[in-house]
Amino acid sequence: MPSENRAGTPAATALVVASMVGTGVFTSLGFQLADLTSGPQILLLWLLGGLIALCGAFCYAEVAALLPKSGGEYHFLRSIYHPSLGFMAGMLSAFAGFAAPTAITALAFGEYLHKAWGGMEVHHAAAIVILAGAAAHSVSTRTSARVQVIATALKLLLILTFIIAAWMLPGEGDIRWTVEPGKDFATLITPAFAISLLYVTYSYTGWNAAVYGLEEWHNPQQTVKRALLWGTVLVTVLYVGLNASFLHAAPVEEMKGQEAVGHIASTSLFGPQAARIISALFAMGLFASASALLWAGPRVLAAMGRHMQSLSFFTPKGEVPRLALGFQIVVALVLVYLFSGKLRHLMDITQVGLTVSTSLVVVGCMVLRWRHPELPRPVKVPLYPLPPLVFLAMSVFIVVFSAVKEPLLTLAGVGLAVSFALVWFPLKMLRR
Repeated sequence: MPSENRAGTPAATALVVASMVGTGVFTSLGFQLADLTSGPQILLLWLLGGLIALCGAFCYAEVAALLPKSGGEYHFLRSIYHPSLGFMAGMLSAFAGFAAPTAITALAFGEYLHKAWGGMEVHHAAAIVILAGAAAHSVSTRTSARVQVIATALKLLLILTFIIAAWMLPGEGDIRWTVEPGKDFATLITPAFAISLLYVTYSYTGWNAAVYGLEEWHNPQQTVKRALLWGTVLVTVLYVGLNASFLHAAPVEEMKGQEAVGHIASTSLFGPQAARIISALFAMGLFASASALLWAGPRVLAAMGRHMQSLSFFTPKGEVPRLALGFQIVVALVLVYLFSGKLRHLMDITQVGLTVSTSLVVVGCMVLRWRHPELPRPVKVPLYPLPPLVFLAMSVFIVVFSAVKEPLLTLAGVGLAVSFALVWFPLKMLRR
């Protein structure tokens, strides 16, 4: 790709931020309040989630600097271990990492828009936001970068405005803000806190978004490093500020067990009429998230098509993988209209495989240091090996917890991942 068509750090950072700030931060708090009883406990929860994501970002930045090709986990795993593992990660990413989250984000857009204006069905609004995002990303990389930067900037402006407005008004929040060491520290070692941390880490998913189109960045090694690290830090600050604002705005009992905590907090602060307007603005903010998924996702299939004859039609002659984008659109629309009630179930099944793929990349950072210590490393993990060990400890917890809580779903997820890896072998024989 000509250098003048490549995007820089602002676009890559916008992609990371928009990929992370999706539906999770607007729905998780209500369920955390069922077991956590103070503001310090909840804010620490979100800080820990950001720290875990940052550990992963450090490792990905080093691996991306050594293997600077697009495709994300597909490219990394096939290069470090074996092509079958890369194929497994690529297929999981294409379906569960991008197409399903695109549908979920679009449906969340429709829900918020429906709260603001009941004139359009949720499914139709979801389809419109998918098609609008796809149209923006079908032109060129420069157009994608501009759309993503503008959409993400508006989203950040909306969140910052909400945070500032929330603390300028009295608010009806009644949660405890003083630190009581006996209660707070005892809560940190309970299963409830561990489970809440598990779902917070899901809310940080997307911190690795910049590696999927790595070849489309100007000075990719440094651009990816800055995007992953600054994007993760920025989102951590926003998540802590936004949850603090929700807790300041509304009483605990009104938000406990509820998904639409953003709407509840807005109603408490500004009244029902103003809350409708803010819900519409939150819907517009979710466009940036859907847009990020539609930009990054097709790059995985495009990268797979370079190495597999059976998928070569996904590799574009130009800079935009339009057929791969069309594939993601079709899958997302099918999920929106036919399987919307089962999307969370699908995500639960595939989350184990996605966690394993991400963990293998982090392990790969250590493997590359062991195999090739002589290679120049323009990007290095600080405090090595602590960040990869912290991230891997959390990944083990996720898999073990999933196995204990939902053994059948976990087994199905592992079986799906193994099946994708095994499918690579007959495809290789067909190619021969």
